[in-house]
Amino acid sequence: MIYLDNSTTARPSDRVISAMQPYYTTYWGNPLTPHQKGQELFPFLSKWYQKLYAFLGAHPKSQLVLTSSGAEAINHVIHSVYRDITLTTGKNHFLTGKTDEAASMLATSHLEPFGCVTKAIATDREGIVTKEAIADAITPRTALVSLSWANGLTGVIQPVVEIAKFCKERAIRLHLDATHVMGKLLFELEEICPDYLTFNGEQLHGPRGSGILYIREGLRASPLIFGSADQGGMRAGGLNMPHLAGLATAVDEAVDTRDLLCTEIARLRNQLEEGILKEVPNCQVCFKEIERLPHCTALLFPGIANEALLFLLNRRGVCASIGGGIFQQLGLMLSACGIEEKIAHSAVSFSLSRYTTEDEIDRAIQIVAEAAKQLLTTSKQLV
Repeated sequence: MIYLDNSTTARPSDRVISAMQPYYTTYWGNPLTPHQKGQELFPFLSKWYQKLYAFLGAHPKSQLVLTSSGAEAINHVIHSVYRDITLTTGKNHFLTGKTDEAASMLATSHLEPFGCVTKAIATDREGIVTKEAIADAITPRTALVSLSWANGLTGVIQPVVEIAKFCKERAIRLHLDATHVMGKLLFELEEICPDYLTFNGEQLHGPRGSGILYIREGLRASPLIFGSADQGGMRAGGLNMPHLAGLATAVDEAVDTRDLLCTEIARLRNQLEEGILKEVPNCQVCFKEIERLPHCTALLFPGIANEALLFLLNRRGVCASIGGGIFQQLGLMLSACGIEEKIAHSAVSFSLSRYTTEDEIDRAIQIVAEAAKQLLTTSKQLV
């Protein structure tokens, strides 16, 4: 199998699995309990949280909440803004990007029966949510702008520094989902200064079912899950120590391998694009001329239905994506960027990881090319 769907999920690393195991077998206590089995966890709690704070460059007085997923963290942000701002000030307007992922769009839309108004901000033809588009969309009642920092299918990176500055000037809370930039881009959190930041652990080769919610220092955020005093009362249900250890280990590894992703894996991504373009007539790379994430690409295959191509690739051992699940359908996202609908629905996304090899890329090029040519031939025969 050649696995090129790492934006959807990535396998946990061996170090991550190893770091988690002691908390299933030896240190299985609850840190809230007032006895030795709980207290023996305190040094480990400090160690793992320090790694997470250092990875983000987060202010010591900011809050980090360990969640069961990036989707839970996003829902926590949106519902706490509703309770803390909408119910107290009447600001009931929520904005997301039109190409954002499912969790943000669905969570905001679920507030509509409670008197909230939601809107998806259109992107330009390069998939960018511009400051001007946000300015056109906001109202005096806008409570939150929630955006994906980068798209995991196309690789498009949003201009978050200027968006954050714009939102701050207008006293609008800003949430960024950073799932796809973690470990792929170098950034200074204090330069951007979002009010909330979330990410999913899986894409960092961390534990399945882990995520982080960052809340800027000085902000109040109501809990999403009530029931006990876990994590300073921010999330009931017991602190998941194995996932905390695994995720902290994953971010450690992400720092160590970031240069590899930004150089060698970017080179392999370019090699994949160039190889397929050479072999498949009329194939196109989406958003090639703008800044993208180093590990993923979306390719258009005019004349081919992307579902058919994905089916053939799966049969031949190549894992790719056309969206769905945590993502919107790739074709719909590209249509929203102004790409002709029929061509947009020919797109397939490939996302590499630090484990992707050159041999896998060479084999993937041949398999994709052969599958595309077969489908093009079949299409011509049917016509």
